[in-house]
Amino acid sequence: MKGWNPRGGVNINHPSSERCADAALVNAFGVNCHVSRDIRNLYRRSAPACIAAAVAGFALAVPAAAQSALSVGPRGVQTLVVEQLFDRGGRWYLIDDGGCYSYLESPFIRLVQGRLVLHAHLSSRLGQPVGNGCEGADFASNVTLSGRLLGRGHLLILDDIRIDRIDDAATRNAFNLALQLDPQIMPHVAKLDVSAFVRQEVVATGGSRTRLDGFRILSVATRADAVVIRFDLSLSVP
Repeated sequence: MKGWNPRGGVNINHPSSERCADAALVNAFGVNCHVSRDIRNLYRRSAPACIAAAVAGFALAVPAAAQSALSVGPRGVQTLVVEQLFDRGGRWYLIDDGGCYSYLESPFIRLVQGRLVLHAHLSSRLGQPVGNGCEGADFASNVTLSGRLLGRGHLLILDDIRIDRIDDAATRNAFNLALQLDPQIMPHVAKLDVSAFVRQEVVATGGSRTRLDGFRILSVATRADAVVIRFDLSLSVP
């Protein structure tokens, strides 16, 4: 069965469930959800049965224990990436070696079949670290990177990160040379903590005493319109 949040545009599927009969839940959280009769009874006794929030296109409704599917659109993926990777003054440092560095800023995310594509502005000083400085040259360019999303425990793994395009020719030549000399100079894997995002932006925003005890990703599929995460979780109420 399916639930639809008109504000967040996120589909949540719960197997073997029933539509929430309590209209107050729908009004309070702005979501049409499906939960089991046991969970509705839990709500009536102590806490809301449905927890939902919309954060830059990210929304979720979950029962106290379930195996579910979460469909996150490009805006929600952008929020997750910006908050967790661009976390140093809006920058994601690909290289941070003393005075030598390369960082991305002004990111824009889009999804293609099987990959996450990141457009951003790259600023670099490439060369040889000397003390606290860097003997080298400055470079800047608009770039396009991409990676493949996988699930591992409570983490989304951005794997197989590669630079697909560097607009400025001098920057492109300098980076190609740097990668030839040291292929590990920039990361090829990045981690996104989905459980931390759910705990902070969904469970806490729901306003209940419900606690997220466990979150495990079962599979991830990247489509052009959304990243579909199949997961199971456990919740408890004090």
